[in-house]
Amino acid sequence: MSYKQNASANRDALFGSAGGDSKKKKSSKKKSDREDLFGGKSSKSSSSRPAPTSTSTSRPAPPVPSSKGYKYSSNKKKSPITVGLSGAAKEAKMKEAEDYRDKAKKAMQKGLFSKPDPLAASTYYKRAADAYQQCGENRLERLYRINSADCQMSVGAYATAAGEYTRAAELVEDAEDETVEMKREIGKKLLLNAAECWLNMNEPGKAASSKVQAALALTWGDESSLLPKTALEALEESVEAFVPDPLNPYARYRQTGVSAYVNPDSDETVENPSEESLALAETNIVSRPYAHESIQEVVYILISYAEYPSALYAQGAVSTVLARDGVSSLTLSRSFTAETILTLAMGDPIAAEQNFLNRHVQKTAYLSSRECKLSEELFRAVKTRDGEALEEARSREGSNRAAIGNLHESFREVLAMIRLSGVARKGDPETYAKSTGKTSSSTKKSSSSSSSKKKSSKKPEEETPKESIEDLAAKTGYEEDAEAGEALDANALQNELDALDFGDGEESDLDDDDIDLR
Repeated sequence: MSYKQNASANRDALFGSAGGDSKKKKSSKKKSDREDLFGGKSSKSSSSRPAPTSTSTSRPAPPVPSSKGYKYSSNKKKSPITVGLSGAAKEAKMKEAEDYRDKAKKAMQKGLFSKPDPLAASTYYKRAADAYQQCGENRLERLYRINSADCQMSVGAYATAAGEYTRAAELVEDAEDETVEMKREIGKKLLLNAAECWLNMNEPGKAASSKVQAALALTWGDESSLLPKTALEALEESVEAFVPDPLNPYARYRQTGVSAYVNPDSDETVENPSEESLALAETNIVSRPYAHESIQEVVYILISYAEYPSALYAQGAVSTVLARDGVSSLTLSRSFTAETILTLAMGDPIAAEQNFLNRHVQKTAYLSSRECKLSEELFRAVKTRDGEALEEARSREGSNRAAIGNLHESFREVLAMIRLSGVARKGDPETYAKSTGKTSSSTKKSSSSSSSKKKSSKKPEEETPKESIEDLAAKTGYEEDAEAGEALDANALQNELDALDFGDGEESDLDDDDIDLR
């Protein structure tokens, strides 16, 4: 037996038969795979493939997801997802949570030969909170989330503590056993604690986002049209956490508080800061990716309350963050257009033009964008007080429909309220109808229907007699004066005129020398 035959025999003994059979198996396998994919061999008589038969076990191919682009975050609160158990499973899980709670309390007790162990207690508190979450006990989960976060913060586990504080704040927002004022105070405190944890982790971007959420917590359950002063102050402070005021081009529009980067004892201001303040601001600006999204959410909140100066202040921070790397993007162009719209909403077309010329058009990419065309047409129409040009510029069927369509809905609403003079205000149906593309007939119909409802609710009054068109054309507007003139006594007027002495008689002729002018 040769070496090759011996090696082949050993291989067959170890791994099974090989040789010609393996080639046949491979070829048969390839043949079967090919038949499964493309069907069997077609006969000479039939050239078409047999139609595949549908079976009950066949599944349709999943649809290919289409890209819908970027979506702005909504202002609606997201309720925490809870999985509630029931029956015996819930009782067992509740008992397990109580065991973890007892272990955590025991770990925090101080004994004769032991001291409190917050690290072990934080673990037990977290397990208890997770168990209560599965049972749907939000109040108990919130309580032990806070206890776990406090223990973790005391041992230096700042990232885990920040997550626990944030989760507890979400549970506070949906709590039903607390008043609205208490929800706001507790939520703000928890989120500020989370921001402090992120600062200890040297994460200024996440800390600033937590400060924004803490400021928004003051608006929980607020259905009024006015923003509280405490909430406005917290929102502006959260904006400065992202972009210091010395780097914000609209820092002068801040309505509350004082910048933390300006020395109040010196003569410097946010518009003319010192070199030390600028250097400090450069080191504390948040330039991480997507940092502008949190500030943009603040802008939408401020616009909803018609706080246009503060919204412009926050929008300037958005532009500063986007232009930080020196790259002109489409998002930056839209931010510049938002600045122009907010400036015009405050009734200042001169400032809109100055910022357009001094800042916006310095970016080469912005000059060729559709947003640049929209901004220029807007402030020129307001500056020249051309109502037709303003309506044409903000029309959704005109040449700027693409630029307007890419704006957020809050900016589209402000754009519809811009006037030729004064601050943008709500309640202008004619301008709103033109900007939204609605016909005036629809607005007239709605107004007529409302007026008809009012008339139907009131008692029928006496109808005044209608006059003909000829009678109305013959009137001059002086009929009342003519009737009053006819009622005067002509003899009495003549007697009054005769009693007046105008110096025409002989007695009134006096010489100039007879009058002493001293």
